Amino acid sequence: MPAPVINVSQLLTFYFVGKEGNVTAAAEKLCITQPAVTKQIRALEDTFRVKLIHVKRRKIYLTTDGQRLFNYAEEIYHASVNAESFLRSRRNASLRVGVSSSLTAYLTPILESLKESEPFLFLNVKEGASVEIIQELLEFQHDVCLVPSPYKITDELGAIRIPKAEKMVLVTSPVGPFAAKESISWKDLQGCPFILHREGSILRQLILDHFKERNIDVRVAANIDSIPLMKSLVEKGKGLALMLPSAVKEEVNAGRLKVLPVSDGGFWLNIDVVMQKEMSSSPACRAFLRLLESHIEQEI
Repeated sequence: MPAPVINVSQLLTFYFVGKEGNVTAAAEKLCITQPAVTKQIRALEDTFRVKLIHVKRRKIYLTTDGQRLFNYAEEIYHASVNAESFLRSRRNASLRVGVSSSLTAYLTPILESLKESEPFLFLNVKEGASVEIIQELLEFQHDVCLVPSPYKITDELGAIRIPKAEKMVLVTSPVGPFAAKESISWKDLQGCPFILHREGSILRQLILDHFKERNIDVRVAANIDSIPLMKSLVEKGKGLALMLPSAVKEEVNAGRLKVLPVSDGGFWLNIDVVMQKEMSSSPACRAFLRLLESHIEQEI
């Protein structure tokens, strides 16, 4: 399809002339001179050899053809306004993401992909204890949150369960008492020191419940709010930890941490995406959810 011959700038000038009814008012709206307005209208008429306006005592009257063209010009004007509004919204787009500290490594590649696809998007990411993140969502401080499941979601919030659960890995120091073992059972961990997330973390409670169900007493060696600090303490032999594989991949590959396979079953973590029910999702939020879905499909 060939490009249209019509000059859109001239058409918009014609729209303002027809709407305002005189050249002076149209020139003020367009922030150009009156002669410039007159010149554009004449150019439009000359291009198509169609009379569009009559001028009488400085007032503009549209011809029959001018009235019909005005309807098209009005549509183009509103389409231009909508296009400008869209572009401005994209320029000023932002996304506020809350994430449980334990899931930061899981979220990182998704956010990196989002920045690649939306380079002008302003990202504000806050990590913390799950309970605090959810409370901040209720106070409209986040657009979307990622937290471990299950969490008691209030009626104000909606949760989408990520279909693929993440298998946590048990990590130890490469020089710790378990380092030489090929695998262990859960009961071997009786009385062992564990590095856990601080109070308010869903994952912390899930881990403690996991051991309680198996009648295993573990010793809490430290309550930590920082994943790097947790890994550092494990590396120094201060305790064991259950962590996401993505969170310890670099340290395991470098030999600073060792994964201990558990022979009698794994520890699986479900993840929920949580949002306000009553708030319509922004284009940035929808883009985030699409990338999250794509990330999940690649892993399944």
